[in-house]
Amino acid sequence: MKTMTRREFLKAGVGLAAVGSSLEMIAGCATTETPKAKTLVYPPLPYNKIQPSQESCFVGFFKEPDAYARLKDSRFVPQRHPEIEAAKKAKNIDEFLEMLKKEKSFGKSGRYEIGNEIAYVEKALHAKPSIFSLPWPKLYSGFPMPQAMEVAKRGIVPFVYAGLSSFDSPTGIPGFGPKEIAQGQHDGTIKKFAQGVLEFGKECGGFFFTTMEEMNGNWFSWGMNSHFIPAWRHMWQIFEDHGANQYATWVWVACCPEGLPAHSVDDPKLYYPGEKYVDWIGLIAYSVAGKPTDHMLNVLIRETYRRLFKDHPQKPFMISSFGRTNETYQYRWLINAYKSMKNSFPAIKAVIYHDNTWRLTGDHTLNQKSYQSLQNIFKDPYWIMAK
Repeated sequence: MKTMTRREFLKAGVGLAAVGSSLEMIAGCATTETPKAKTLVYPPLPYNKIQPSQESCFVGFFKEPDAYARLKDSRFVPQRHPEIEAAKKAKNIDEFLEMLKKEKSFGKSGRYEIGNEIAYVEKALHAKPSIFSLPWPKLYSGFPMPQAMEVAKRGIVPFVYAGLSSFDSPTGIPGFGPKEIAQGQHDGTIKKFAQGVLEFGKECGGFFFTTMEEMNGNWFSWGMNSHFIPAWRHMWQIFEDHGANQYATWVWVACCPEGLPAHSVDDPKLYYPGEKYVDWIGLIAYSVAGKPTDHMLNVLIRETYRRLFKDHPQKPFMISSFGRTNETYQYRWLINAYKSMKNSFPAIKAVIYHDNTWRLTGDHTLNQKSYQSLQNIFKDPYWIMAK
């Protein structure tokens, strides 16, 4: 197991990682699942952005609080969702926010001690992950300073999402979508978020950032939207103008279509905003027992990885979110997943498991045997943990 301080993590990839032949490729020999590339070169990212490691892979996690993860026990499921209720009633974003101000229970499901979740993962793994994803902050709520600071002070790099609405909201917030963002109707909100990014960055350094993830699927309000690219570019430019891109490492996150119904997901290449606007490429895939996605991770990602790597060979990749149904042989699936990512996907330089539940993918929390298997997997120095 390789451990790094936060400072070492942020500087891990400075310089070029050039590899001379397929026998010398990062993380081992190439297989038929990898593109036939003679070299794997990562130009240094500018400013204080997160650099990919040249010879290893960063380990990340997201851990949802148990109180909101155990869908099988109704006692742990919130009975109301103020954001969804407000989104249904509001005519615009201002009215939506006004409703939330009057809702005393707003945000309680997201207000928890993130340090407790990090401590849980650290105890279960006998090691500290080097990346930790924050619990779904919203663009309209401003930069999640307290949670991001809590992660950073533990020597871990935060992964900050800037959602446009609740993941469970089918229509989103009226007037607060990619079209309106691209048209500049919400520049004030974005500028406020960017200012928070800059404040955090000056104190703690670089971090991972994304917005409108899985844009090529139809399950989120911003999904399969023709205004995605101009909206992404517009947000990026506001960040740039306010100095926030010195620290925000932009991760373009697409869902792998393998195993999903053709009508529900597009080719992710249709939504790529351009090399200038992307620092890392993120892929998402979930294996659900008994469903069309009931496959090993390498099967779920290999075609999307191959095509995107071919077009963007100088971009580091990450598996920004993945999981497997919590069942008896989950641990075997995980062993195969991490082995294949090391040996067959050399461009993947960060891997983030989501230990939570989700209405579309079910329960992919990790059981005790799976955590024990991960303890053994991460003894390999290829996997970078935080100190």
